[in-house]
Amino acid sequence: MTKLHRDAVLELAPHKLHRTYTLVEAAKLVTDFGASCYEDLSNLRPLLPVGAELDVKDPIGGDARLFATVGSQIQDALSPVLNFCHGLLAASKN
Repeated sequence: MTKLHRDAVLELAPHKLHRTYTLVEAAKLVTDFGASCYEDLSNLRPLLPVGAELDVKDPIGGDARLFATVGSQIQDALSPVLNFCHGLLAASKN
């Protein structure tokens, strides 16, 4: 869920750059820029602000408040990404 995780995936499969995103990155591309297909994600990624916080903070070692904050961040990011995936699946069946 962080850039480090994304980079680790890309070390194993560098050819998947255009299909590898952090959770927050994918959510922002869908909600802020209207991505509706894989090509949109790739084409719109350069529009993300440089230095934008695109990682989900690791709550390990934190207090209950931090865990709740991270849980909310994941929930907020996951919903649009799941809707995006559902839309792609529905479109592929047509």
